Amino acid sequence: MGIDFGALAIAIASVLGVGLLLGAGIPLIYGVGIRSLESERPGSTLLGRSLLGLCVLLALAGIVVIVFGKQLFGI
Repeated sequence: MGIDFGALAIAIASVLGVGLLLGAGIPLIYGVGIRSLESERPGSTLLGRSLLGLCVLLALAGIVVIVFGKQLFGI
């Protein structure tokens, strides 16, 4: 019985990827959205509002998972 280093590497990469996406990705999206709103470039207002809307949707999805996680995932 040995350690499967390939499966371990995939598991570590998956956890790291999700952690970066949800941990640092959402504040990054928010920052880019605010920066776009303050920019004077054409179309930046639409991009900024879209990114801020995405942040709101991700926050709502997180709340739904926290509140209804047991019913959704059965854990």
